[in-house]
Amino acid sequence: MVLYGYTIGDVDINPNQAGEQVAVYRFPISPLATTPQRVGEINTGSILNRDLEGLGTNPSTGRASAVNEARGSGTTAIDPTVLRVNNVDQPFAPASVSPAPTPSDLRRFGFDSGADFNSSALYNISGNGDTDRGVVGSSLYRITTANPGTISLVDAFGPATTAAQRQGTQPTNSQFADGLAIDNLNPGSTRAFASDFRTSDGDGNQLYKVDLLTGQLSAPITLRTPSGLALNADSGLAFTNSGSQRLLALLETGAVYEITGYQDELAASGLGTATRVVGDGFATATLLGNVNLPSALAPSPNTINYEGFTIVNE
Repeated sequence: MVLYGYTIGDVDINPNQAGEQVAVYRFPISPLATTPQRVGEINTGSILNRDLEGLGTNPSTGRASAVNEARGSGTTAIDPTVLRVNNVDQPFAPASVSPAPTPSDLRRFGFDSGADFNSSALYNISGNGDTDRGVVGSSLYRITTANPGTISLVDAFGPATTAAQRQGTQPTNSQFADGLAIDNLNPGSTRAFASDFRTSDGDGNQLYKVDLLTGQLSAPITLRTPSGLALNADSGLAFTNSGSQRLLALLETGAVYEITGYQDELAASGLGTATRVVGDGFATATLLGNVNLPSALAPSPNTINYEGFTIVNE
């Protein structure tokens, strides 16, 4: 068995073919291989936004799924759909129908997206990382794995959910996060982290503990390299849930980091309390290598972003 990292580009690679074709890549994790293998492509059809930024691996089936960005193009359009793409790993399967919103007027918040599974559901965190697109913040959603399933807002902490939060114009957390990793090795499958590694939004380069029961994010855990540098890029976050456990991040540039030092934060207070206190507030990101994903560092507008990340044991 080999641990593979999976990611998906966000640019149409076959403009002469109907629909939006986005490429899927994988690369060995242990040890890290810097040359990725293109394992296929997904036709995202006519969905409003083709950015499949939330990737997670189902611990029951060992298969990967993806969730698209919550919002469409522009500053005001709200994407009410959730495209859950099952089995982005080999072999491919068509996208499932979108889960039914519960309640029916639910709309997801945010332009950026992260996702991961616990034992019973696919969780999606969405937020706005750019101040020119509105409020910087995030919200957590739970997607059941039945077909078509349901999607609901996780917001059991604090005051009652407002109409704006439910209808996708305001977040439930003041902190922005666009990566999500859930620990499925420890009992309960409820230990989770969210990430925000972009510093240009004014509050980035951080980890957060996530309460999957309330939807609450903890106070920030500052992430830094051994030399004290910030990462400053959008990213995906994933646990290795096989053998020895590791927490890894893939930056949109193809850089892969291992995150350590967060263990001290797990016993700290901060979730389920009004005052969010998190240990000493630091974790370390160590560069493992740079995966040579096509056009990851190309000049704009030819850049392909790789913001989704999950790990599959094959």
